[in-house]
Amino acid sequence: MPENVRLAERVPIGSFYRANLEAVEDVRSRTFIALWLPAFLLVIAGIGVWESLAWHGKALVDAQHYQRLAASILTVEKGRATDVQWNDLRMAQARIMDMRENSGGHFLSPYEKALAFNQTLVDALNAVLQGRTDDIGQAEGIFSSAAAHYRAQAADDLRYGQGFLLGGAAALFFAFLYAWLGILRPIGRQSRERALALARAGEFNEDVINTARVVILVVDAGQRIVLANHHCQSLLQWPRTQLLGHSLLATLVAEEDRPAMAVLLADSDPGRILEIPAYTATGETRVMAWSATAVRDVSGRELLQVAMGVDVTERAQAQVALQSALQQAQLLSDRLRDEAQQAAALHAVYLGQRTISLPGLSGLATSITSSEVGGDYFDSYATAHAAVALLGDVSGHGLAAGSIVAVAKAAVNQLREEGIGCPKKILTRLNGAILGTAQGLRLMTMVCAAVDFRCGILQVANAGHQFPYLQWPDGRWELLDIGGLPLGQEASAGVAVKQWDIPLGSRLLLISDGWVEEISPAGEPFGYERLETALAQLAEANDEALRDGLFQILRTYCEREDFEDDMTIMVLRHDERLPELPHVADQEIREIVRIAQSFYQQKTERLSPRLSRQHLVLFAEEGWQVLLPRMARDGLRRVLVSPDPFLQILGWERLLTAHQEADDDLSVFMNAAAPIQLPLTQSADKDGILAATSAWLQEAQAPEIWIDTLTLMADELVENALYAAPRDARGAALYAKGTPRTLGEQETAHLRLARRDNVFALEMMDSWGTLTPAIFLRRLTAYMEGDGLLPGIGGGGLYLLWRLADYLQIRVVPGRESRLTVFVNLDRLPSDDRYPSFQFLYHNDIHEWSHEHA
Repeated sequence: MPENVRLAERVPIGSFYRANLEAVEDVRSRTFIALWLPAFLLVIAGIGVWESLAWHGKALVDAQHYQRLAASILTVEKGRATDVQWNDLRMAQARIMDMRENSGGHFLSPYEKALAFNQTLVDALNAVLQGRTDDIGQAEGIFSSAAAHYRAQAADDLRYGQGFLLGGAAALFFAFLYAWLGILRPIGRQSRERALALARAGEFNEDVINTARVVILVVDAGQRIVLANHHCQSLLQWPRTQLLGHSLLATLVAEEDRPAMAVLLADSDPGRILEIPAYTATGETRVMAWSATAVRDVSGRELLQVAMGVDVTERAQAQVALQSALQQAQLLSDRLRDEAQQAAALHAVYLGQRTISLPGLSGLATSITSSEVGGDYFDSYATAHAAVALLGDVSGHGLAAGSIVAVAKAAVNQLREEGIGCPKKILTRLNGAILGTAQGLRLMTMVCAAVDFRCGILQVANAGHQFPYLQWPDGRWELLDIGGLPLGQEASAGVAVKQWDIPLGSRLLLISDGWVEEISPAGEPFGYERLETALAQLAEANDEALRDGLFQILRTYCEREDFEDDMTIMVLRHDERLPELPHVADQEIREIVRIAQSFYQQKTERLSPRLSRQHLVLFAEEGWQVLLPRMARDGLRRVLVSPDPFLQILGWERLLTAHQEADDDLSVFMNAAAPIQLPLTQSADKDGILAATSAWLQEAQAPEIWIDTLTLMADELVENALYAAPRDARGAALYAKGTPRTLGEQETAHLRLARRDNVFALEMMDSWGTLTPAIFLRRLTAYMEGDGLLPGIGGGGLYLLWRLADYLQIRVVPGRESRLTVFVNLDRLPSDDRYPSFQFLYHNDIHEWSHEHA
């Protein structure tokens, strides 16, 4: 009894259960062997009992049948046979014939076969049915003998069933006996032994904890103390009752030190040590060197936290500076590691698709980095008539190289949007972007290949990168020897381009320089010769096998799995010819989201932020101007008044595809090859520009009333370029209106004039790009609501230009360029009682919103 009491007190239920799991595991195989054989025998016994009873019943039925036939024969002999008995005899005759022929396909016992072929019985039965009684005694005797046979068989079947039943009972008895003696008793004995072992281990652990010369506190998930050892109570003079169940932080730690202690407990890193003072029961403090570790269950879930403290009061002051330095170093290491991981994740996002599937070009790309952030970059995209592939390598590795990769990715995205597929233009743009960012401190080599999928023309431009290889359909590899200066070295660096006419089935290989520079343990680089030998060996391999084979050959040569440099490979196959893709304008028209005015008026909720405002067009009708406040709220900035015939003159396709970036809107809408251009270099040029505008309108024989109106509109455009467009990063105007000023060295502005029949257009271009759709829509809304003349609102010129125009278009590239274009129809008189169409085309929504919040 004392042993059982101690067991119940010392062993937790969870530990007891886990100990029993091991005991059960020990006898599991024995259990299987012990039970499957009795179970099998029991199943056999059950089947035997069932079959015996079934045969017993059948034999009884057959015995009754033949006894009834014998009785029917006797009634015939006595002349008292009924119709039922005559029918039984006829059925018996039919059954005997059926058994002879076995037409039913049933199993017949030997006795049944002998009975069916008993010719005496057949003849006697036929005679009886024909009314003769000569052999009637023989038929009755045979039927009586058959009845006796089946009664004997039924008795035998019953005895068999009883035997099977007794056998099944015996199997059950022995199975239960073995389960008790061979399973349950061993489990109980082993469980008790393990539980006692746990109890003894618990006592030993408690003895170790209580005799340790360190403070040991065990806390739960709420940081409440559930165990405190003797040394803690004696050192800090806290009674056990005032510690258990109370918060460790609130009881022992000062308020300013509680966050640090909470972090230590949450991290549960036994290697981390913090010196934090602990209160004694008398209000004094002892400096303790704390560490913490977690107690977890078998699944890894944290159950408890153990805080261990060593009294270091005597040497605390000497270690403060050292401990602080160690903590700062650890924090810096963690931060740098996190930043490196984030940069590595971003670098992986910057890379293009690993599986390349472009018109006329398919293949794969693989990159293995030698550090957290690699310096290799690959990408691919398609234009209207070419598939483009790029592979670049930034000098160096790490975060700095990753930032240059980000710049290259942003530039390639812009090239993709513009549909530029010429390798020379691509590398020229990338050179400017990288030089402008890195200022020559970082360089990037790059090879760019473009395949015209209509005719199979391959163009390659190289900026100091590893030479690519071209495999012809016959399997022969050719080194494409074309060089150039790396990107980011010189602003005026020329880019050489070579082209090849490649047939279908040709394959292009782009690699980084690590493939030829990787060295063996002997210090010898892999080199071009070994690379070309490997390519020849793998000439017949498919793309995946070629890539994997090259990596395996290089690893075998270097005798290691990792590499000292980034390793990137692109395998590209020209496998199809296609006609030219649909024109971008047609594709963009299909992407336009058209919103009817009636639908927008009934819609109460905001437009989804996932819809690109560049692709949203409101098809307006009369009275649409009342929707301007909602349009400003939703950012809806493209409005075309569908009943207006002037839009037909400008061309609906041009209007719907205006969101594409265009270098010259006047040429698009006016078919003006050489519009009049009046440059603006200083505020004093304004009068000359207005005079030149008036004179040009007079020479064009514009109506007099329109000459004054268009000159006024030109005045507003010039004023806007001089004083409204120049703004700082916070959106504040740089120059007060009317202040004499000269345009800066990098600042450009000019007014352009064009005419097509009776349509006139004025366009002002400046190099600021500070106007946003949100500002424009708010200013129009303010004037519509009567607040346009309030101080600080401004924007009266924009409002006036809109009301006087037949169509107003604003195109802004943030920080680079603004173009305000006004179109008027000279067939009508000037008036400001109309609400014409306008489109604000903004080519970077991210800049728009960040500018607004700034």
